Order: sequence, then C-alpha cells, then structure tokens
Amino acid sequence: MKLHISEKLYTDHLHDIHTENQLFEAFLRIVNRASLFLTRFRNKAATLVFAGRQLHFQLSCGLAALFFLAGGATAQGTPVKSFPIRGGTQPFAITMGEDGNFWFTLSNSNEVARLTPALQGRIDYFTTPTLSEPAFITPGPDGNIWFAEGSASRIASVTPDGIITEYQFSFFGVSVGITTGSDGNIWFTDQTDHAVWRFDLSRRRFTEFRTPTPNSFPGDITTGSDGNMWFTEQAVDKFARVTPNGLITEFSGVTAPGSIAAGPDGNLWVTSAFTSEIARVNPTTLAITTFPTPSTPTIIRPGNANNLLFTEFSANKIASITIDGVVAESQEFPGSAPVGITAAVASKRVLFLGVGTNRVYETVAPH
Repeated sequence: MKLHISEKLYTDHLHDIHTENQLFEAFLRIVNRASLFLTRFRNKAATLVFAGRQLHFQLSCGLAALFFLAGGATAQGTPVKSFPIRGGTQPFAITMGEDGNFWFTLSNSNEVARLTPALQGRIDYFTTPTLSEPAFITPGPDGNIWFAEGSASRIASVTPDGIITEYQFSFFGVSVGITTGSDGNIWFTDQTDHAVWRFDLSRRRFTEFRTPTPNSFPGDITTGSDGNMWFTEQAVDKFARVTPNGLITEFSGVTAPGSIAAGPDGNLWVTSAFTSEIARVNPTTLAITTFPTPSTPTIIRPGNANNLLFTEFSANKIASITIDGVVAESQEFPGSAPVGITAAVASKRVLFLGVGTNRVYETVAPH
C-alpha cells in the first residue's frame, strides 16, 4: 500500500527536509479523511491508519536520508546513538522484550526486526510467512512479541529467537493496534470490519466485537488500569472502552483521537491527530483534561518514570509529558520524522524510530 508522489513534486521539495516533512504531514491528513476509500483499494493506496491513529503508513516517495546522527552527543549535550535500518522498509512501532532487546515493525515490508543492545546495537531481520506490512507491536504474556500484520488479515507472534507464527482472523481484515489484555489474551483492532478482536491464547480462538458506530476505523489500543481495553476511533472523533467480555462503550470529548497509552497515574493519555494537544482521561470518572504540546503529537507510550513519551513527526522531535501535564521537548533530530517510541525498562534510555532517516535512535527522555 503505497502513496506515489510525482518525481517533480519530490524534487521540488528535496532541498528542504522541513518542507518535505510538512508535505508528508499534509498527505497524511488528506489520506486519513479518505480512509474508507483507501482501505478498499489498499493494494494501490496508502494505509495511513489514523483512526486512533496509529499512523501506520506506506510511502514510496524515496524520502532522502539527508542527515545521520552517529554515536556521541548532540550540540546540546544530550547523548544520542543511532543505528541504520534497512532502506525502504519504513519503521513504524517499537517495544522492549523481556530479554532486554528491542523489537520493531517495518511497515513497508514483510519483516520485523530485533535490536540487541548487548551486541552494539546489532539489528536482525525476520520475515513473516505472508505479505504482512506489520503495524503496532506489544510484549505478550507468553514471553513472545506480538504484532498486527496490517493488510494480511492476521496477527503474529515472534519468539525471542525470531520464530514467527501467524494467526488468521478473517479474509479481508486490517489489523492495526494490539495489546495484551488484563485477561491474559491478545486484543487488537480491525479497521476493515470496524471491530476489536480477542485472541484467546489458551484455546487459540478469535472472538470479534464490532464498534457501535459504523466506519469508526479503530486504531491504537491499550490496556487500562481499570482492567478494560481502550482504543481510538479517530475517523468518528471518539475513543472507546471494551470490557474483557467484549462490551464496547464509545466516548467523545477528544478531537481526532490518535494514539493512546495507559499512564503511570492510572489515567489514559490520548493524542490528537490534528491538534497540538494531549488529553488525560480518567477511566473511572471519564473526566478529560487537555494539555497543549509544542507540535502535533504522533505516537504516545509510557515513559521511564512519572511521565509518558511521545513523538512529534512534523517537528523531528520527541517529548515527554508528566502526569501533571508538563511537557518537555527534545532538541531536533534533523530529517528523522519520528514515529514509534518506547522507554527502556529500569533505565533512562529512550528508543524511537526515524522513518525519515531509516534509523533507530537511542537517547534519554527530555526533561
């Protein structure tokens, strides 16, 4: 699923990476509004899955990596390492495994990758059995890593050694967000059928729960402190709760909900796809408090302490937000176009993916 940009349009903007990023962001917004059309023609179009938005995108415009950060430190003194990723694969989402390694998806390929810090950041690639275009990724309760396989109508697990097993849930599904539920099962969103699915690990059985609102295009999903799963429905300006038994309740009050994460304070934190703000949602009272951000937030995940981390794709930066809503932004990582981000457990390290430069960056959380 690719969005082809004409050679003239590309070369006109190649001289300025900021202009390129702004152009890319504009296309993301346009494609999002036409998400139903793009899903039906996903073999020729882009899958930019905002509906909650997991910003899962496929872009074949030959985006140039004009600036690479090697090991060392930035001009501001923040330690930074970066590791090159196989070109053209478009990294998307990243998480940390139980073994201390980092796993990430490559959305323009049939691969997931493993970065091993103990081996100086060596990256190994593992190919899925089918054409998959992997999306979000999460640690599973079984010691494996689980990921949604985009257009393959499947989800998959990968062992610490790289053995991939796929599980087909439908014939036309587009799995996007994925999380380990409070019940020990795998929960994921399906944009084609506008549904959330539960995969029972013990019985290897799928159960589908459709959203009350049609064409909701559910995206990112997380497990809340209340034992329920929460997901975004950006296409209809809603976010929703699904109980372990599959009862779905939808809520409004957040503009174009994009990515969602459970915070260390027990609240849910939701990015807005088109507005520079993040909402804090109390899962019990449903009270919503919004906090401004320097730029439009992309993907949000739990941080290293009493904070959360998020990427700012258009600004080439990452940022942190405390549970009180105080935002700290990083220096710019030129041309990086950050997407997925994760905190290293029991460490101050932060790893994020730069789709603009095809690199994994390792740094510390902004503060």
